Amino acid sequence: MHIFNLLPELGPARLFKIGEYFGSYKKAFEAGASKLSLAGIETEIAEKFGRLKNRINPEAEAASLEKNKITLLSYKEPAYPKLLLETARFPALLYLRGTFTSNDELCVAVVGTRKISTYGRSITPLLVEPLALAGVSIVSGLAYGVDALAHQTAIRAGGRTIAVLGGGLDNKSLYPRNHALLAEEILSTGGALISEYPPGTPCLRHHFVSRNRIISGLSAGTLVVECDLDSGSLITAHHALEQNRSVYAVPGPIYAEGSRGPNNLIKMGARLVTDAKDILDDLNLETKEVAQENQSLFGDSPAETQMLKALKREPTGVDQLIKLSGLTPAEATSALTFLEMKGKIRNLGGQQYALAK
Repeated sequence: MHIFNLLPELGPARLFKIGEYFGSYKKAFEAGASKLSLAGIETEIAEKFGRLKNRINPEAEAASLEKNKITLLSYKEPAYPKLLLETARFPALLYLRGTFTSNDELCVAVVGTRKISTYGRSITPLLVEPLALAGVSIVSGLAYGVDALAHQTAIRAGGRTIAVLGGGLDNKSLYPRNHALLAEEILSTGGALISEYPPGTPCLRHHFVSRNRIISGLSAGTLVVECDLDSGSLITAHHALEQNRSVYAVPGPIYAEGSRGPNNLIKMGARLVTDAKDILDDLNLETKEVAQENQSLFGDSPAETQMLKALKREPTGVDQLIKLSGLTPAEATSALTFLEMKGKIRNLGGQQYALAK
């Protein structure tokens, strides 16, 4: 059935017609291109598929998928994501690296700007970690900024995360290339990479717009952390609304570009989120207590203890921390370095720090 997806003209709607008429893509392939017209496929496209079919070796294509550890799911298979199947424009065929599990029937999409701010770096882990601990699978797009941080947070919490890509799942096509290690970490911790595009497909601009409907379609709700008014994250939120799914938005300063999108969504009726419990309550899930060890205000040295007492959950600059802790600049730098290594604090960039939890 992989061969059907190699002809761009056979998009989700036509592939669905073929699947419905023949019952399976294997039967459609065996029936021959001339029979595709019986499924409502235009003669010109059916003939084009026939020429493609004559040039391709099905066994070689199957071997290539296996070599890249990619499986192909039809919407008719039990393993196909049930929530996605409920949407109007679900992909008839999905490429998958990794596995889907029964837990993936409860997913929350976390999306936002690639140009994440210190505020975004602070708030994203605070919202994502409790969701992951509660058994929610975190869905995002492997992009820079909010997406990557959402995936990373879910992994650190020991949860599952799914990345939806706008191109092929093979290593050469994976985008962004700088996130190849993150993709491998997602897979090695039991997560999944998915795409509606066959291996070898580059990540084109319009693919990102299309893949956003899958991000929201997999999810019971979509959380928008930070984005401007022209962001693709708002397209994902729009898809979620069309799919009758919940949309959550993190409020922010009215003058901040990254808060324009979420603030506007809130004005339009999205649920304002200031705590992960807001989402868990909406999904009728119980909050699991986050481990308390990292919240201890006692370090392994007097300097670390002083620094922990000065730190808060919101970002605080190094100069202010030196002033609050009473430490010298050298002592403060050393304490911050060791506390970060021990996982007790987070470096948010720009010399801003916050308690890890």
